[in-house]
Amino acid sequence: MSVANLLDAAVDLYLGGQCHGCGTPGRSPCPACRQGLEPHPQGIWRPGLDVPAVAALAYDDAADFIIAYKDNQAWQLTAPLGVALSAAVGQVARPGLILVPVPSSPDSVRLRGFDHTATLAQWVARRGSYRWSPLLRRTKATPDQAGLAAVSRRVVQVGSMRARPPSPNRPNPPVVVIDDVVTTGATMIEAVRALREAGHHILGAASVAHTPQGRHAA
Repeated sequence: MSVANLLDAAVDLYLGGQCHGCGTPGRSPCPACRQGLEPHPQGIWRPGLDVPAVAALAYDDAADFIIAYKDNQAWQLTAPLGVALSAAVGQVARPGLILVPVPSSPDSVRLRGFDHTATLAQWVARRGSYRWSPLLRRTKATPDQAGLAAVSRRVVQVGSMRARPPSPNRPNPPVVVIDDVVTTGATMIEAVRALREAGHHILGAASVAHTPQGRHAA
């Protein structure tokens, strides 16, 4: 048995750990599922999203891990999801950019105990020698978007964010908007709108994963 397998067995014995993807005892993700999280960045397009956008994974391949990370405090998944996000950022990156995470609602942060998108942005910033900044904030509560069609998602997001303007005494570097999942693109569209309205130059957008286009388009 390899050292890695012994470590996995010890984690399962003492902590009851298992892979969030397949349930294999040990660390998460297991070696097999980790291969499924290898990033394959690709450009994505959504109606109304007028900046280059890249996603690292298909949502169906990463869903169990993203949900566990956001809602079940599986912080050990920061690195594998961060690696995927780094690959997406790398497709739109240039020196001097700032990573700007899409903000979670205050209620979600209190419930989860952390802002998952901001945490990923910080991880990617450290890995890639970028800067990150929480330039965006929520200005109104939005309902859960699960099950909403594209038009409804756009409607509930309009006007839900505001961005801090650039400092007049400092350079205004380009920004890349960061999110975990792009579905209809409504959240990213609103983030881009708020940043642009505040005077920022948006270089592009990057996400860990995206859902197949048209799944929520009805």
